[in-house]
Amino acid sequence: MHEGQKLSSAVTLGQTAVIAMAMAATLFAAVSVDAAPKDPARIAAFFPPWWSQTRIIAAAASAGQILGGGGAPFVVILHGDPFSLSRRARVAGAWFVTGADPAGLCSPLALESRP
Repeated sequence: MHEGQKLSSAVTLGQTAVIAMAMAATLFAAVSVDAAPKDPARIAAFFPPWWSQTRIIAAAASAGQILGGGGAPFVVILHGDPFSLSRRARVAGAWFVTGADPAGLCSPLALESRP
């Protein structure tokens, strides 16, 4: 195996590790917080971490009004019809939804201000 192949394998392994850690953190958050949002009209939707920001924003916008970004680039805070917002977010691709305010999970910053 050449040095270039070793480096490429290490980068791929590193990327896989980051995705795995993001998925584990997401699952931990789902289990550790109350899964039913206290205000079903305002939720945090967790989208796949490998999706582009453009895809996440488009999916989130199809589910409800985007209020801002969450504590991770794949978390979006949404507002909408309390009877259908969670379902619409899941149909749009969110892995799960939770309340928008648990333990500093969500930042008041808008999506456009994040890198």
